[in-house]
Amino acid sequence: MLLLLFAGNASAASMFDAGDTVIIDDIVEDDVYLAGDTLIVSGTVLGDVVATGGTVQIDGNITGDLIVAAGDVTITGSIGDDIRVACGNLELSGHVGDDLLVTAGSVSTTETTTVGGDTTIRSGDADIAGNFGGLLDVSAGELMFSGNVEGDAILDATDLTIEPDSSIKGNLEYSSSKEISIPAGTVGEEIKSERTEQREDVFDGDGVLKVISFIGKIAYYLFLFALGVILILVFPEKTEEIVKDIQQEPFKNIAVGLLLLIGAIIGSFVLMITIIGIPIALLLLLLLFIVLLIAKVYTAMWLGEITFKKAGFNYNQWSVLAVGLFLLLILTELPFVGGIISLLATLVAMGSMYFALKY
Repeated sequence: MLLLLFAGNASAASMFDAGDTVIIDDIVEDDVYLAGDTLIVSGTVLGDVVATGGTVQIDGNITGDLIVAAGDVTITGSIGDDIRVACGNLELSGHVGDDLLVTAGSVSTTETTTVGGDTTIRSGDADIAGNFGGLLDVSAGELMFSGNVEGDAILDATDLTIEPDSSIKGNLEYSSSKEISIPAGTVGEEIKSERTEQREDVFDGDGVLKVISFIGKIAYYLFLFALGVILILVFPEKTEEIVKDIQQEPFKNIAVGLLLLIGAIIGSFVLMITIIGIPIALLLLLLLFIVLLIAKVYTAMWLGEITFKKAGFNYNQWSVLAVGLFLLLILTELPFVGGIISLLATLVAMGSMYFALKY
């Protein structure tokens, strides 16, 4: 059953994949969700692609939407519908069937770029070329424009340059901190300009990544809270038992949790070496990932309960869960010791879970 589950045709259902390097070079007949350091789509996806990682490279064809949050993104393939990207650097030379929405540190589109719908770009630096079928709205610190726009264009930049070979068939509305020259015949209809002062708060990629990171932390907190609610409702007695056991024998629980973690990792590695055991190893790693998340929830509840008791406040399971998760996430973000706190918080609950399930 495990072999059929993992070795079956990926087109049968939505595809989820994660790892240091993930490559999709086949035909996938549904949506694809990817996470990892390097993500490459060189095949054909008959659906949407959602990717988050360090580097994302799209060379193939995607019939649906492309949604990406990453450090560096390169798109040379064809996207049938919309693209929504939040990244440090974007290089686009492919085809976009509908709208393009980008928030990035730097954006570069080439002459081969085609966008069927509207384009909205917010970046630090932008070099815009290619063909745009709808509205082009770009705001950047430094903007070089040499493309062709079928509709209107809104260009806002501290340093704006419009190349002679560019064209805008509709209206042009631009703002810049300095006077610019617009070549004759570039704009088909009206031109509206606005002089702006030199901006000190120029958009940068670091700000984008900080916003993405903040939103990610909120989503992570909400996910853990929802997981905690499920554990309380489905396993109320075991949840209470595990939380109590954490504070009774914390050092013993940490030791057992460490052994379980090491054993699961070594076991998965050995199974992968056998080749035939790869599906089981993947399942084991998936279960380990789920256990690690659950362990953090139990430790957060223990931390929240201790906090309420020390403060002398009345509490219930929901307030304990909410406050505990908040405190745990703050502690794990501390410099130097945050990683150690996160590891210990996970191990102590893993050990407690083991004893609760064993007896």
